[in-house]
Amino acid sequence: MPHYLLQTLIFQVLFLVLYDIFHKKDTFFIWNRIYLTFTPILSLIFPFIKIQALSTPTSQVYVSKLERVINTSSESLVVLGTTGPEQSPTNWWLVLYCLGVIVSLFLLVMKFYKLNILTSFSFKSVLKNQKIVTLPNSSQAFSFWNTIYLGDQLNAEEKKQIVTHEIVHVEQKHSLDQLFFEILKVVLWWNPMIYIYQSRITILHEYLADAAVVSTIEKRNYIEQLLNSAFQTQEITFVNQFFNKSLIKKRIFMLQKSKSKTIAKFKYLLLAPVIIGILSYTSSIEASSTITRSSIENSTNNIDESTSNFFASGEPICPNENSEYNGKLNNYLKLYNGKSSEAIVDIVSTETSKKVRTVYITQNTTQFVRNIPEGTYKLNVVYGKDYAEKQIDGECKAYFTNQIAIETNPNILDFKIVKTKKRINVPSYSLSIDLKNKNQKKTINEEATSSKNVKPKISKKIIEREAEPKCPNQNAQYDTKIDNYLKITAGKDADVILTLTSLENQKVVRTIHVKTNQVYIARNIPEGTYEYSVIYGDDYAEKTIDNICMAYFKNVKKSEKGVPKLDYNTVRTKKGLNVPSYNLKLEYTPETKK
Repeated sequence: MPHYLLQTLIFQVLFLVLYDIFHKKDTFFIWNRIYLTFTPILSLIFPFIKIQALSTPTSQVYVSKLERVINTSSESLVVLGTTGPEQSPTNWWLVLYCLGVIVSLFLLVMKFYKLNILTSFSFKSVLKNQKIVTLPNSSQAFSFWNTIYLGDQLNAEEKKQIVTHEIVHVEQKHSLDQLFFEILKVVLWWNPMIYIYQSRITILHEYLADAAVVSTIEKRNYIEQLLNSAFQTQEITFVNQFFNKSLIKKRIFMLQKSKSKTIAKFKYLLLAPVIIGILSYTSSIEASSTITRSSIENSTNNIDESTSNFFASGEPICPNENSEYNGKLNNYLKLYNGKSSEAIVDIVSTETSKKVRTVYITQNTTQFVRNIPEGTYKLNVVYGKDYAEKQIDGECKAYFTNQIAIETNPNILDFKIVKTKKRINVPSYSLSIDLKNKNQKKTINEEATSSKNVKPKISKKIIEREAEPKCPNQNAQYDTKIDNYLKITAGKDADVILTLTSLENQKVVRTIHVKTNQVYIARNIPEGTYEYSVIYGDDYAEKTIDNICMAYFKNVKKSEKGVPKLDYNTVRTKKGLNVPSYNLKLEYTPETKK
């Protein structure tokens, strides 16, 4: 909002400078009236106009997916990596603006009230088919809307010329212009340009009326009347006053000025390059909203940063002496290592077979690898303990003195940027690695956090679990346009039934059964806020109550409500879309007997 207000102010200054330099002294009064009434409106509209052909983007918006990890147990449902809602601070700038609007509106109402008082206590008549209000003991002369106000101390000749002058104001609807600027002064009371605009339109109205009068009477007599005037004026800004001492000199000067040549109208064409320049600027402002490194780091660093097992960096210095980075790319590879063993991960280019990064991850920790150069990569993973480093052929390498297993991840990670007409898609990935045993393939779950329409590669083991039973999910809800997920990890001591319920309509949108030591990912959850309930037990079964199929355990160990609420509303920002996802780790802990 402050940037928008600053833009409108600058545009109005630019338009007024052009008017004062090129048009103010011309006699094209009707053209100038159009200029002064439309340019403030254009100044308010231009910041919202974005023309793609005029933009010069440096970066486009992206779509990011934020994974929020929540570790819970049946004994104590503790939220890690999240904070409660904070009370929004008072916006004192908004309070000040509203006070200004209230004061400005009050002053406008008082002006109307004052005009109404003058009308109520004055004699009313009709002259030349115009409403005339005669003001007692006054020499004032002005008009508003379709009424002319004349002081009773004016003589007949003066009244005749004044009525001719004020009729022009009435017929040309000059009061509409004045009311327009009065409304702008209420809404934009802080903007000095609006007050300058109104002063310019006020003198222009007098030029228009004077030009009409001198076409019917002797110009010299009319000028003499203006010079000899010493009449009262009314302090109401939106009325057209005949005798305004501060304007009389300017009016006389314009009356004596020769008509401007027709060719001078070409000066209005100067507006074209000015408008094109303004639109180019406003379009470029939108297009050049770059994806800064700090923005992606802020969004990803907020994930799990309060947990004790989160490490900001796991890239040892020695093995990464020749590592490759691209600081212009705000991508990342999120690696989660399970409880079984420490791991060393080499990120290797499939195109050059060159290692671009080495990552050391201890047990049950998460590492973020950032600024990975464009390309396709595979992961070589070594499991073991007792991390060490050694020099081989002049190259520092990381290894375990007690090596357990070596694996090559079958997933190919495509970090190539995809450029479209509307945006730039920057891929990022989230992988889980864990050592089971030599003969058992490890489960690696991949979520591509870009909008490349690349379907995440999930192991068949996860897919084949069918953790969403058909019967309890007959009325389940899905939104395939949203690539979010709810990842559920069950502990070793109990199966889990999780019920996801919408807070808006209290409908169950998903029922999920996850067996011990298994992981399931529920996808395409509709936007909204949800609560979840968890049942721990074994011997899964189903039953129908009131025509509703329900999942339950014959042997229930414990049931509880999950905390916190899961907010799946997509966050739309200037820099892109944040699609929330969650990771629940549900571990049953038997209650201790006192």
